[in-house]
Amino acid sequence: MAAGSRGKRGTDSTTERASPGAHLRAELKRLGLDQVTVSKATGVSRQSVNNIINGRQPISRAMAGKLGRLTGHSSDYWLSESFGQRRAPERARAAAPLVNHQIDRAVRDGVIAIKPFVTGHLRTASIDLTLGGEIMVNGDKIDLGRRKLLKLKPGCALRAATAEVIELPPDYLGRFGAVAELIAACVILSGALHVEPGFKGAVPFVLFNAGPAPVPLRLGDIIGSLEILSLGAAAGPDRPAVVSGQV
Repeated sequence: MAAGSRGKRGTDSTTERASPGAHLRAELKRLGLDQVTVSKATGVSRQSVNNIINGRQPISRAMAGKLGRLTGHSSDYWLSESFGQRRAPERARAAAPLVNHQIDRAVRDGVIAIKPFVTGHLRTASIDLTLGGEIMVNGDKIDLGRRKLLKLKPGCALRAATAEVIELPPDYLGRFGAVAELIAACVILSGALHVEPGFKGAVPFVLFNAGPAPVPLRLGDIIGSLEILSLGAAAGPDRPAVVSGQV
């Protein structure tokens, strides 16, 4: 009986420690996804997906980020060496902003998406975003690409969105704030408290001219800086992010 119990414990241990590929196969089954769908969603070949599932290829950091966006788990979750029913929960860590080279690497590895991505817009621990073409002023839509120049009068506000489209996985968070040039001109930039985990779209905002003089605005002007934070865990699926950016 003791020997039988030892054998059973050995079997349970094997069952509880599944490989990343085997766990991915189980997750896809749970979500009702096939390899073709995963290939299209992540932008990697079906052969690469098959290789990961069958243990012939490890999950890279870039692929972990893509799987995170697809499944709702964090990228660190998919970098685990083994999975199982009694696997310890993900270790919490303090949220920390990415510095410039980390932002650059995260974009190039496909962990986060910023399109278009301009390396010259990287700051020490953020990246500058620019003014998009569609703007709402007093209920009227203005195509800034055609108009070329808009002067925001004192006491007036406008609604707009960034030219860049952002996509964050469920374990990353953004904070968007005005650049020094706008602050010097007494222009207030306001928006949502956070660019939420799982967000995909242009970042919407409002500009209000609290100064004494009109402020010229052109398509592509740097309007704010985005700070990107790596979170201690993936956001839960109970409140999915809304695709945004319409003005």
